[in-house]
Amino acid sequence: MPAHHLQLPAALAAAIALTGPLSAQQLYLDDAAACDRVLISQDGINDYANQGGLILGSTGFNSMEYFCSFQPAIRFGWSTYRASDHTGHCELPGPQYFPQMFTVVMDPEEPGTVAIWMGDPEPLRFHACSS
Repeated sequence: MPAHHLQLPAALAAAIALTGPLSAQQLYLDDAAACDRVLISQDGINDYANQGGLILGSTGFNSMEYFCSFQPAIRFGWSTYRASDHTGHCELPGPQYFPQMFTVVMDPEEPGTVAIWMGDPEPLRFHACSS
């Protein structure tokens, strides 16, 4: 892949730029079991993304070679049931782009879990990590 296609998505680049463990940051991963491993290691988020793990931010989610962005930004909160629609696109290496509609759901019965529906039978779920 040409070097100009290896740019890190902004959310991942910002997370990697952090020094020290991520315990002070709110982090959402697609694998709740990976939270401890990512939070305790200075390179945890970079390692997780390199292995294909997805990291959610307010304007999208990504791994090292997969990125989806959307608007408007997510307003995280679980005090009431929330479902919001967001438009955007996803990018794969190559680069390949495809438009996407995202429905983001936060349910007070599942605090800390963000479900993102993208047309598949099951949503992509992200879990808040805390130390």
